[in-house]
Amino acid sequence: MMRHTIGWFLSLWLIGIASAQSFGIVDLDRVRQESNFYKTRAQQLQAMENRYQQAFQTLVENIVLNDEERQELLNLLTMENPNGAQQQRIQQLTQTARQRADELQRLRQKTDLNETEKAALERFTQMEARGREALQVIREQLRQQLEQRVDQLNAELTKALDEVIAQVAREKKIAVVFNKGVVLYAENDITSDVIKRLDARK
Repeated sequence: MMRHTIGWFLSLWLIGIASAQSFGIVDLDRVRQESNFYKTRAQQLQAMENRYQQAFQTLVENIVLNDEERQELLNLLTMENPNGAQQQRIQQLTQTARQRADELQRLRQKTDLNETEKAALERFTQMEARGREALQVIREQLRQQLEQRVDQLNAELTKALDEVIAQVAREKKIAVVFNKGVVLYAENDITSDVIKRLDARK
């Protein structure tokens, strides 16, 4: 009962504010759908996610690397725009991994191994095992990096949107701005102005 009473008084208070001062509404769903500012950052995030997925798959397919080579390959694969030399290095590392994998398979199938071949078999087998362990760690690292980027973008978008709404509201002498989702009807919709101002940002 107390909760309903408080909610009723709060509603009356908000209505009092709205009636006493000019107010406007913003359709946040429309802002997200139509704003190029939002779209650009969503595309950046999707591109990053795709890059990370492809990088991880490449590491899975090229597992016979030592720790330093694997980390170097991961760094190169997750770059946004690797240059020619970096792309060439990616090819070198993946080729090395595949050659080792082929050699490892050959040695495993061979019955009579000399000492050099035994040493190579042991070394490549250890690389493969270490690679499988490292993949679990790398998967978690990439997931955390993506989550951090999502949080960073959300904070950036929220800050930009708050600033733009405040600017438009001041210019239009609006004292209170509501999200359209909590208002049944209002004529003073400033969504288009917010989108235009938001898209003017870099």
